[in-house]
Amino acid sequence: MNQKKTSSVRISRRRFLVLGAQGAGLAALAACAAPPTMPAAQPPAQAPAQPEAAPTTAPAATPATVDFLAWGDNADIPAWEALVKRYKEIAPNVTVNVTPVAEPNANFYPKLQTSIAGGTPPGVSSFQGWEWQPYADQDVLAPIDEFVNATPYFKDVYPEGVASIEGTTMRNGKRYLIPLQRAAMLMFYARKPFEEAGLEFPTDDWTFDQFMELATKLTNPEKKMYGLQANGNWFRDIGWIRLTGKQEFDQLYDPKKAMFNQPEIVDIVQKMASDVYYKMKIAPTPADLQGGANTIQTGNVAMKYEGPWFFPALNSPQLREDKKNVPFDIVLMPKIGEGKRRHRGWTEGVALLKGDQLQAAWGFAAFMAGEEGDKLYSQITGRIPNTSALIENFWLPVVTERFEVKNGKALLEAFNLSEVDVVGGIPRSKMWSEVVKPVGWDPLIGGSATAAEVLPKVDEGLQAMLDEYWKSKQ
Repeated sequence: MNQKKTSSVRISRRRFLVLGAQGAGLAALAACAAPPTMPAAQPPAQAPAQPEAAPTTAPAATPATVDFLAWGDNADIPAWEALVKRYKEIAPNVTVNVTPVAEPNANFYPKLQTSIAGGTPPGVSSFQGWEWQPYADQDVLAPIDEFVNATPYFKDVYPEGVASIEGTTMRNGKRYLIPLQRAAMLMFYARKPFEEAGLEFPTDDWTFDQFMELATKLTNPEKKMYGLQANGNWFRDIGWIRLTGKQEFDQLYDPKKAMFNQPEIVDIVQKMASDVYYKMKIAPTPADLQGGANTIQTGNVAMKYEGPWFFPALNSPQLREDKKNVPFDIVLMPKIGEGKRRHRGWTEGVALLKGDQLQAAWGFAAFMAGEEGDKLYSQITGRIPNTSALIENFWLPVVTERFEVKNGKALLEAFNLSEVDVVGGIPRSKMWSEVVKPVGWDPLIGGSATAAEVLPKVDEGLQAMLDEYWKSKQ
């Protein structure tokens, strides 16, 4: 990293990693300088020599460096390259160093924690909408309210009254996350398997029974053809759980009680995390998926629960040119009973870490989240932009042409129906890695236990975690 060390009190790397693993990392770091009172204008201005100086509309003469720790997904790396190249044209004295980290769920946050513990945090970091909160709680992230309030464009990025946006960008009355996308997930379906089976494509008003019937009819074990590519994890099976009208916690923001062991949740988890593999046999098992085989991308699966970032993996212009594309479309999740048909929805983007290049970091982040930058980002990745105007006037035509998506408005409806997974001082990743995965989903997916057996144990483990967290806050 080229960024200068911050003025924070440093803690040992070992101690920081222990705290990070507990979901309470960064506790020993002191507050750094507050954000300047004025943000960079659009186009983003380069950081001035003194952080408190007001920015100008033109890039400043003083060079600045911004280190950006970024997701390393295949869909994102080309976007980061294009954004940095364009920003260099706008702000030639600002050097942006991008460090993409592959497999973000496994490697990204440990790398971020290590950089902070070492005294060299990035100026800008990617964040999922449910993972940045502990960093804000421990005063490592910079609130961006003053920047945002002085930049009129961002009124559209943060519309009032949209719970999935407010809930994943704000904490304790302050705003931290800068959205690059509005995210939602629904059902993808490959067209060819339906056509070959003589079945009609699903529609937005379909039911869970119809979904199951289609998945069964589309499965042909002799041809290694499956109706569904199952999720294999809780955080995606949340999409099924919420359709029942139930939720796994007493409240989705800073929960105090774990509530997995409800009949409706037990039933849907049993079906979607076990029965689809071993009883109904409509989904390839983890063994079937090894080496990238038997997936919707290979043409062996008809349906998969995904988000718009998956568009380029199925039907991009390059895939069509190489004759490796999978024509597909998308549809709302099926209705389950009289549930409210809640879909998962959140924002994802970047946050600023406290340091001595804060204004330069805001300038680059604001460019990425501004109209020009977000167009570039969404066009390359397929992800939903961060304003309603860009979605309607830019994104829908782009995904129709670039990825041949005909029902793009289903994603907008999914976001309108959305709610967050779970947000609070204990990150969802900690809940998953320490309790939900080893106690619940691993036995289920392995076929060694039932949901009725493991979900009470999941509640027990999560409740101990929640009780310990809230006790520490007293």
